[in-house]
Amino acid sequence: MTALARPIPNDRDVGQPVTIDPANWPTYTHILPTGRVTSPVGRINGTPNFATAAALSGHDLLVLANGATRAQTITAYDARTLARIGQLAAYRGAHKGAVANAPSLLTLGHQNLFQGLATAPGGLVYAAGGATNDVLALREDRGHLTLVRRYALSWQPFPKTQYPYHYQGHHVGQPRLFYPDAALPGARGRHLYVTGLLANSLAQITLKTGHVRYLNIGAYPYALAFADHGHRLAVSLWGANAIAIVNPRSFTRLDRIQVGPRATSTDTAAGLHPTAMVAEGHGPDVFVTLANVDRVAQIDTVTGKVVRWIDDSPYPHAPPGSYPDALAIAGKQLFVANAGNNDVAVFDLHSGRRVGLIPTGWYPTALTATAHALYIIAAKGLGSGPNIRHQWVGDMMDGLVQKVSFSTLAAKLPQWTDLALRHDGFTHRERMARVHGDQAAIAFLHRHIHYVVFILRENKTFDEDLGKYRAAGRYADPHLDLYGPRELPNLYSLAHHYTLFARFMADGEVTAQGHQWTTAASDSDFVQRTWPEYYSHRGLVANPGWTQSLVPGGASGTGGIPLGVDNPYAIYENLSALGKWSNPWISYPGRLFLFNDLLNHHVSFEDFGEFVSRARAGAISRAMKAHLATSFPGWDRMLLDTRRAQLAIDWLKAHPGRAFPHFIYIWLPDDHTAGRKPCYYSPDYYVANNDLATARFIHYLSTTPEWRHMVVFLTEDDAQSGADHINAHRTFALAMGPWVKRGLLDTHSYSQVNILKTTEAVFDLPPLSQWDQNAAVFSGIWTDHPDFAPTHVYPAQVPVTFNAGVCSHYTLLRREAGATGHILSPRWYKAHIDRHGAHAPRPRQTYAPTTLLKVPGPVQMRQEWVASRGEAAYTAVRRYLARYARQHGAPIAAYEAGGTR
Repeated sequence: MTALARPIPNDRDVGQPVTIDPANWPTYTHILPTGRVTSPVGRINGTPNFATAAALSGHDLLVLANGATRAQTITAYDARTLARIGQLAAYRGAHKGAVANAPSLLTLGHQNLFQGLATAPGGLVYAAGGATNDVLALREDRGHLTLVRRYALSWQPFPKTQYPYHYQGHHVGQPRLFYPDAALPGARGRHLYVTGLLANSLAQITLKTGHVRYLNIGAYPYALAFADHGHRLAVSLWGANAIAIVNPRSFTRLDRIQVGPRATSTDTAAGLHPTAMVAEGHGPDVFVTLANVDRVAQIDTVTGKVVRWIDDSPYPHAPPGSYPDALAIAGKQLFVANAGNNDVAVFDLHSGRRVGLIPTGWYPTALTATAHALYIIAAKGLGSGPNIRHQWVGDMMDGLVQKVSFSTLAAKLPQWTDLALRHDGFTHRERMARVHGDQAAIAFLHRHIHYVVFILRENKTFDEDLGKYRAAGRYADPHLDLYGPRELPNLYSLAHHYTLFARFMADGEVTAQGHQWTTAASDSDFVQRTWPEYYSHRGLVANPGWTQSLVPGGASGTGGIPLGVDNPYAIYENLSALGKWSNPWISYPGRLFLFNDLLNHHVSFEDFGEFVSRARAGAISRAMKAHLATSFPGWDRMLLDTRRAQLAIDWLKAHPGRAFPHFIYIWLPDDHTAGRKPCYYSPDYYVANNDLATARFIHYLSTTPEWRHMVVFLTEDDAQSGADHINAHRTFALAMGPWVKRGLLDTHSYSQVNILKTTEAVFDLPPLSQWDQNAAVFSGIWTDHPDFAPTHVYPAQVPVTFNAGVCSHYTLLRREAGATGHILSPRWYKAHIDRHGAHAPRPRQTYAPTTLLKVPGPVQMRQEWVASRGEAAYTAVRRYLARYARQHGAPIAAYEAGGTR
C-alpha cells in the first residue's frame, strides 16, 4: 500500500497490480448482492471509489473517480504494468498542507470532478469539474500531475419548451451551475469543448485566452465525439432520444439526429438515454450507446441517418438490463461496456455481430484502448464484504482498472464468453433450469395466492435489527444489534412465526437506488451515475424517481413561516401544480415500474407512499392516479408511521370485497429516524413506532377475508445505516401469510428482485428487466397446511421521547401538527392561532439537516447509536469491530477514505 491515501477495510479491494491466473482466480471472484458473479480477467488493480472515466496520456493511464467521498480523484497508472504512479485528490472543501510521504499526490481544495476526462498532446489533461463549474487543465508526466489552469464556466438559460423545462438545481442564494460533465479538445489544440449537464449547453473555450462561447444543444448533454475529419462534433443528449451535430468552426448546430421517437412533454415512456460515443476513424460515422434499451446506434453525421442498430442484449429477446455505457474501437472490433452485466461485449465492426464477452468488475463505466490492449474501468470493483468497521456501503467499495491484451483476446474469448454468461446466469441451460425450477412454485401461487402486499421500510442491516435474534444463529451478530426486542417486539415475533430470509440483500447501496430496485427490479444508468454527487452535496438535486423541491429547505409560505417545507404529498401532484420541483423523468429505467405493468395488465392495486412514473413534463396520468392513496403522506419526519398505517387501514376498510386491491405497496419510513436532531422523536421511539405501525397493518390484513389468499413481504429499501458481519448490502426480509411456513429461517441467497419476481408470478406479469427475468420465484417457504389465525400485535415498549436540544417554535409547531396527523399548513396554522392565540416567529436552524432522506449512512449510523445507546456504547462497538477485523485477517486496503464526513 502506498502512502497516497488513507486505507479503509474491505476484503474485496485490490491494492496492487495482479495478473489473474488459475491459482488466484478464486480470490478475485465474488458473488454480488444481485446474486451474479464478478470475475475479471487479464491484469487488474484497484481504483478509488466509483471510477467513471479513463484516458491515455503517453505511456500512462488516467482514471477519474467521482464517488460520494471526501476527495474525488484522478489517478495515474503505468499503462504497461497498471502500477499506480500518481494522483490528484480534489476536495469539496478546503484542504491545507501536503500529504506526508506522497510526492506524487496533488491536492486541490474547493474542487469537484464529474465523469469527464480527456487528454491532448504534450501531456495535457482536461477534467470536468461538475459542481465547481469549471474544467481543470493539468499537465501529466509519468504520474506527476500539475495544475495549469482552471477554466470557469457559467450557467446558460434554455428554452422553457426544452426538458427538463426549468433549471434542476438549488439556486436561491446560490449560483446556477453549468455543471460540466464531458470535455474534448479540438484537433488543432485551440479550443476545448465542454458539455453542461444543468445548462443544456455546449461550451467552446479558447484555451489561450479563456474566452467562452455557449450554444444551447438539448436536454442533458452527455458525451462528445469528433467525426468527418473533425468537421463535425457529435453531442449525445442524455435527456432526449437524439444526437446533436455541431459545426465546431462556426460553433453552430447543424443537425439533430433522432435515435428514437422525438420526445414530447406528454410522453410517458422512459427515455433511451444516448450516452457514450466513439467515432470510427476520421470518417463521418459515430457509434452511440442507448443505455436504457441495450442498443448501439451507428450514425452518419453527414447524412443525419442511423446506419444500423446493434443489439447488445445478452441473449435473444432479453428485456433491458445490459445498460451499455462505454465504447472503444480497436482494429476491426467495437467494444461495448455493459454496466448491468459486468462484461464488455466484443462486436465485429463490419458485420455488427457479437463475437464474444470479456468478464469485468462490477459496473463497468469506461473504456479506452491502444493498439495492443483494452483498458476497462469498473465503478464498484469486486463488490462489498462485511462493513465491520462501520464503513458506509455507499463509498466503501474500490473501483477496478483492468487491462486485456489483444494478443491473447482471440484465443481466450470463447472461454471468457462462456464464463461471463454463466456468471450472469444467462446460458440457455441456466435460463431453462430456472423456468423449470419455478414451475411448481408458480403453480402453488396460482392456486393459493391472489393478493400480494409489499411493505417497505428504511435503511437497516440484518445485524442492526436482528443481531440478537437467537434463532438466526451464525447469521446474526449481537454485538452489532442496535435495536432489539425492546424496540422491535413485533419484528421478532413475526420472524419467529413466519419465514425470515437470513441471506437477503439490498440490490443497491442507498435509497436513491433502493426504491427503484423495489419497484422496477432495476435502476437506471442516470441514477447510478448521479447519486454520489447529490449524496455528497456536490450540486445536484436528488433525482431518483421522486420529485423534490428545488428551493433549499422547501417552498416558502406566508407570514414569514415556510409552510410546507416538506410536502409529503408532492408525489401525487403534477409538476405544473408544484412549481419549482425536480423533474425525475430521466431517472426512469427502460420498462418503468411494477405499477405500470399492473395498470397495463388490469391488476387492481393501491400505492401508499411510493413514487410512480410521470410524463416527461411531470404529469401523472388519470389512470395511474386512480391507484394512488393521495391522503397517505410520503416523507415527513413529524408524521408518524402509526398515523400512516391507520390511514391505509381506513382506506382498505372503505374498499372491501371486489374493491380490495390485489396488490398493495406501502412505505413505512420511520425506522430511518431523524438521528439526534433536537426536538424530533428519538431514534428508539421512531423505530418502536414503526414496529407497532407495521404490526397493526399486518394484523388488520390478517382479519380480512382476503388474508386467506394473501402473502405479505416486508423488507428495507437499503442497508446503508448500519454494520453487518456478512455483507454491507445485507438486510432482512420476511414473508408472512397463511400459506407461508411458520418459524422458517431461509438461508438461500435472495435479493429485493426476488420479491418482484414472485409478485409477477402471482399475477402473470412480464419481466421488467434482465434481473427479475433471471431471478427465482420464492420456493421452499410455502406450506400445504395453512394457518388462517390473525397475527398478534405487541404494544410499544418505548415511551414517547424527544431528542434534547434547542427547539425553534416552528419545529414545535410542525411536531404539534404532526401529532394530530396534519402538516404545518396555512389552514392548520390558522386553527392553531384561533385556539391558542400564539404567533410563531421565524424558524431558525439549530442542527445539521439529518432528517433528509439522502443522509449518508455513516452520519445516520453514528447518530442513531449515540442517541439510542450513548457515546460509550458507540465507542465500544467500534472497538469490537476492530477486534473482529483483526481476528478475520487484515483486509487489503482501499485507496480512498470513506464517507462524506
